[in-house]
Amino acid sequence: MEGRIDYYPTHQHQGCRFRRGRPLPFGTTIVPDGVNFSIFSSAATSCTLVLFRKREREPMVEIDFPQEFRVGDVYSMIVFDLDSEELEYGYRFGGPWDPWAGHRFDRSKIVSDPYARVVGGRDLWCAKPDWDNIYQHRGRLAFDDFDWEDDRRLAIPTNDLVIYELHVHGFTAHASSKVSVPGIFAGILEKIPYLKKLGVNCVELMPIFEFDEWENSRQHPGPTTIAVELSGL
Repeated sequence: MEGRIDYYPTHQHQGCRFRRGRPLPFGTTIVPDGVNFSIFSSAATSCTLVLFRKREREPMVEIDFPQEFRVGDVYSMIVFDLDSEELEYGYRFGGPWDPWAGHRFDRSKIVSDPYARVVGGRDLWCAKPDWDNIYQHRGRLAFDDFDWEDDRRLAIPTNDLVIYELHVHGFTAHASSKVSVPGIFAGILEKIPYLKKLGVNCVELMPIFEFDEWENSRQHPGPTTIAVELSGL
């Protein structure tokens, strides 16, 4: 079969069994008995996969990518016998420290997977972060096993769409919405009859992804007044 990889381990490190992985697709892919990790970096000289049990502060294992697992600028490996539901992961990269050229490699830092479909960490909204935590935003695995039962797409022709763009929280946050669960997805469900009465047959949600509410919390102290003595002039 074209593109086949035999799913058996060839390497072992601290009880974790692994082998060369698939370069594509990037990110994580669940495969028979394991998880395929694939990450791209055009300037890195080394890469380490860092695995955590969900919400544990310290990693359970760190696995260096053997150079023979590298294909061009892509590092990939399959790690076997992982508990996918309780797994979090990140990477350490080795490489040049040359900020003027855009390179800030630092193996003491754990970085998130830019191809991760799910990112966890800091589960309580607006709680002050623990800045000493070595890795606050962690990649997680995505699962495509939701049971849609008999639900089907409406397949409305594009020319017939009447689109209503809304913000998930703001749409029902006010008491005038008269929903039992304001400000969340369930509140929108309660408003479907209202939307249909308006003639709406398609809802477009404004961005619904998580973001770091503390990203801009470290403020610059502001301008400093410098007194210069101009003696002898």
